Amino acid sequence: MNCTSFTFADIFSGIGGVRLGFEGAGGTCVFSSETDPAARRTYEENFGDTPWGDIRTADLKTLPDFDILLADFPYALSAVLGEDGLLQAVERILEVKRPEAFFLENGKNLLSHGKGKTFEALKGRLSAMGYTLYSQVLNAWDYGVPQKRERLVTVGFAEPILFAFPERFPAEKRKTLVDILEPEDQVKKSYYVSLKIRERKMKKMMERCEKEPERPYITNENVSGMVTPHRYACSLRAGASANYLLVNNERRMTERELFRLQGFPDTYRMPSSFVEVKNLTGNSSVVPMVQAVAERMLSAVELYQGETIGLDRGMAKAALDRFLRRKGQKAWRVIQAGEILYQKRLHPEIRLEDTASYKKESRRWRDDMGKRLLGEAYQAPATGQDSLFYKNALPPEVLQVLGEENNRTKGAVEAYIYRRLTEKERTVDRLLRPWICPEEEESSALSPADLLSGISVPGLETEERRVREAMASALIRIFGTVLGEAVPETDEAAKTCGRMDAAVGLLTGRDEEDEGFFTAECLGRWYERIFSGACGKIRREPALAFLRSELQSRFPRRQEPWKALADRGYESLRDGFWK
Repeated sequence: MNCTSFTFADIFSGIGGVRLGFEGAGGTCVFSSETDPAARRTYEENFGDTPWGDIRTADLKTLPDFDILLADFPYALSAVLGEDGLLQAVERILEVKRPEAFFLENGKNLLSHGKGKTFEALKGRLSAMGYTLYSQVLNAWDYGVPQKRERLVTVGFAEPILFAFPERFPAEKRKTLVDILEPEDQVKKSYYVSLKIRERKMKKMMERCEKEPERPYITNENVSGMVTPHRYACSLRAGASANYLLVNNERRMTERELFRLQGFPDTYRMPSSFVEVKNLTGNSSVVPMVQAVAERMLSAVELYQGETIGLDRGMAKAALDRFLRRKGQKAWRVIQAGEILYQKRLHPEIRLEDTASYKKESRRWRDDMGKRLLGEAYQAPATGQDSLFYKNALPPEVLQVLGEENNRTKGAVEAYIYRRLTEKERTVDRLLRPWICPEEEESSALSPADLLSGISVPGLETEERRVREAMASALIRIFGTVLGEAVPETDEAAKTCGRMDAAVGLLTGRDEEDEGFFTAECLGRWYERIFSGACGKIRREPALAFLRSELQSRFPRRQEPWKALADRGYESLRDGFWK
């Protein structure tokens, strides 16, 4: 596929939102299909093409060849997934025309349909046809328009191409309501709602707000009648009441404003009927979001075609996995590998096959990131032992391929390395945050049994013992309150703490290196009794406070590891074949 002059087919085309996105990325449409009469008229008026009707009636062998298939499903899931549905039409096109790639867009409710089994089955069918798939829910708000509109985007490639969905646009590239709303003196009076509706909407809004927000804002009225002001529009809906979105609680949006919310240019010709515009834009795709995905797809294909692929990549992946999984692997080695790849991405002139040229710099990169990532827990290697390349842990030829793959995926290999490095810390943080940060969780939702169960997994043995010790210590303090023990004075507190620690060590088997008397099961039963029943009415809150205190002393708060890497954009990167 020529990424600078590619072709595409636009089925279920609506009014051409997906088409505009892929044209913006440099593509040419060679075929389109749509059944809605109003959408067909609007499409023809703007593109000069009359779309084919129902794609299921077309002779697919007579379709022109194309590189990418586009399909935006604006229908109910029953129409997409039912017998002889629209998904089957997509599958037949892929089978007959075998395009290099495809782009599918659905409502995100497909993810929850059938408890997730429907989407998994859909992916399985497309994967069985030999396509490499990537899926993610994208929000139009993140891609340049002031509208919160979530859509499930699925892209597929005929080759095993690594792909990452586009990052969110920076603030300076995002349009606001000020950018898309027409001047009030140019808006016809017919767009303003009646005084009765305005007063009702304002009353509803003020029930939630202390005062009217700064203009401009858009109110959304949900099905329960709640009216909420926003600095953006909620998702446009075909067939919805014209009054469910109001500008400043006074007027409905104009036709041009509705098109701008979907990212259409002002040169786009609109139908004269407001009802048609409302329905057509409510079913359309967001142009800049589609274009961002299209450009990322083309970058992935272009890099795949021009860089090292195949067996070398597989060997490098296996070598990296062995390196990361090595028993007793030091954090500084892993960080050094990630930072070398990061610097290669920033400075392509670095030659990873020539390790002598950057060994010294890589140590500085490593230590800077180590302190940033792990704080005081970071320990630099001892003098004379600080080589990532000790015993050929990652030979130069492997680093070279890793660097090529990392550049191809815009950081996916780095993300993979750091996910593996911080996996344990992120798991512990997720389990302990409700206890360490009481302001973030209702106490009624906390369960010591769930905490024990979650942390009792391979790899977290040390953390699991610290949790059991915290629970045992809190339990002893609870018994102390039952026995009427006084809180020790300051001088006595240190002695008490030492005696407590010794008792905890005995009860949890620390010295004997076993589970001791207070096993996880035993502790779970004790806390279940303390937190429930008649005992729970008296002891639950004090027990909760003691346990929080003990956990906080054993797991002091610090910045979560992944936050230290937020500026790298790793959260939005898919690992692809590095997963």
